[in-house]
Amino acid sequence: MAEYPNLTLVPLTTDDIPRLQALYEAAADYFFALGASTVPDTMAERALLEASTLPGRHIMGITLEDRLIGLLDFRLRYPANDVAQLGLILLHPDYRGQGYGSLALDIWETWLDLQTPIERVRAAVPAHMRDAQRFFLRREYHLTGESYRTAIGDAHPRLLIMVKLLGIEPPATEP
Repeated sequence: MAEYPNLTLVPLTTDDIPRLQALYEAAADYFFALGASTVPDTMAERALLEASTLPGRHIMGITLEDRLIGLLDFRLRYPANDVAQLGLILLHPDYRGQGYGSLALDIWETWLDLQTPIERVRAAVPAHMRDAQRFFLRREYHLTGESYRTAIGDAHPRLLIMVKLLGIEPPATEP
């Protein structure tokens, strides 16, 4: 994978509400694809408030040279002590398809593997978003057969659970 200068993950706080709201609005196509009709103007404020009150929930900004280009919304030790639940990885449309999402996930997974007792990651992936499923499959996540519906505005899209075990080296490929 290519090197990307200054790509970092940083915790977002209420000071970041304007930047996070701007990201949600710029990436409105993602929410519309899930069935939402709007991106509420309080979405960032609500998300950060929920993250501050729900045990283990975090929203990390994906920054490139101090620009907020995306986010990881996750919960540690959920639904079990050795699991992290990735609820959302979202990139600004201008930064999609360039490897930034993979690199951000690499950074996060490496941190989980080396600095926490987390042994596996669960990702909730929209069932109708085949590109998102392929993204996680390429990253060695596996479909579990588990799914659920969640409320997104008036819609209730089905989310598929995909899992990746941490700390396992992928098999070497033949040249």
